[in-house]
Amino acid sequence: MLSPRKPFAGRADSPQQAVLVVDDDPLQRSEIVDFLIRQGIAVVSAQNGFAAVHEIRRLRPAVVVMDMKMPGLDGIHVARLIQDLQAKPKVILVSGFPEYIYRAHQEDLGVFAIVEKPVPLAVLARFIREALAKGDA
Repeated sequence: MLSPRKPFAGRADSPQQAVLVVDDDPLQRSEIVDFLIRQGIAVVSAQNGFAAVHEIRRLRPAVVVMDMKMPGLDGIHVARLIQDLQAKPKVILVSGFPEYIYRAHQEDLGVFAIVEKPVPLAVLARFIREALAKGDA
């Protein structure tokens, strides 16, 4: 079941410059979203991998920041699905579980970055800005 969509916040020239934040933990998701909004980054969120796939197809965000360990469709599977899309967002995978970090590094996911939690929000914002600056690959 999809969660209610969080409206865009921050500034962007187009929705395609938006960042999609995906995390099944509502507190972590909210903390990241709120921080990015304060940084002036347009952001929308999803609560799980299924909602992420829906939002990626609907919105075509420039960057997806996604937790790897989620029930159902995890971040690694979503990253694989993204590879088949014509308009691919830059993907930043995050996890606090070493086995997920290891697994993500072993697979050819074509992601922009793999980051271990906890990651300082300022560092995460720097990764996001770098990914936004790269534009289409």
